[in-house]
Amino acid sequence: MKIKRVDHLGVIVDDLDGAVKSFTEHLGLKLDHTEQYGDELDIAFLPCGETLVELIEPLKEGGSNADYLREHGPGIQHVAFEVDDLEAALAELAQRGVEPLGDAPVPGAGGMRIAFLDPQAFDGVLVELCEPIT
Repeated sequence: MKIKRVDHLGVIVDDLDGAVKSFTEHLGLKLDHTEQYGDELDIAFLPCGETLVELIEPLKEGGSNADYLREHGPGIQHVAFEVDDLEAALAELAQRGVEPLGDAPVPGAGGMRIAFLDPQAFDGVLVELCEPIT
């Protein structure tokens, strides 16, 4: 498995518009676009070099992202690494005892196929692997 780059940092927020304003006004980042992921999330994408800052606002109570926000508050939720072949990466990780969380891979935001990995394998850090949909 070859990690190509850090694709994005997933940041959970409770006010997407306010967070976008803060990241653009204070840090000078530019908003690329926003996207609604099903009926669960509003996501804003702010490029920073080759990496995106992905601001994520849960839209309804009860989902894993809303639970995370309630338990931990706003902040970095996950780090996502781009790979060339997501299925091959998941197979290799399974041989190493690292399992995905839930079904994987699944369609993700931003034109990606994604898989979240069990945080226990990474000392509690939630890791996402992603592969661009071609």
